[in-house]
Amino acid sequence: MRHSADGGDSWVALDDIPNRDVHAVAISAGPEKTVFTVVNDDVWRTTDDGETWQASHARDTFPWHYTRNIAVKPSDPNTVFVTVGDTTPGRTGAIMRSQDAGATWASLNLPSQPNSAMWTVGFSPSEADTMFAASRYGHLFRSDDGGDSWRKLWRELGEVSMLMCVAS
Repeated sequence: MRHSADGGDSWVALDDIPNRDVHAVAISAGPEKTVFTVVNDDVWRTTDDGETWQASHARDTFPWHYTRNIAVKPSDPNTVFVTVGDTTPGRTGAIMRSQDAGATWASLNLPSQPNSAMWTVGFSPSEADTMFAASRYGHLFRSDDGGDSWRKLWRELGEVSMLMCVAS
């Protein structure tokens, strides 16, 4: 992974993150800006513009260690969601939530076991607490309370790489 502090004119390699298999990056405005980088086996965060990085230790903290996607709640920059699974594409997965900008994490309860790794998560642009998450093999989940509870939608999709919510 590389970092630019001058709008992309020059780049510096980040040696603090040993795994180069980057899956996603997200930025939280914070009260303290936090940059998150998801690699295939952990979530890293920095609060000093990439000078130093801290790992979440997914292997010790998460129910599964294959981390895939990350999203910051638009209405609360300290609330962050990460999708995980047992492997790729996997047989099961979970959604992790941090309410303190990635310092601690908790697994959220899904109403049924996903059919593969949880792959992506996104928010409704018009309803702050409505969000959707999908497994790699198409199980679609919805929460209307910011991730506190979830329901599996009856419609199953094919293979999912990403989802996006748009306002109607």
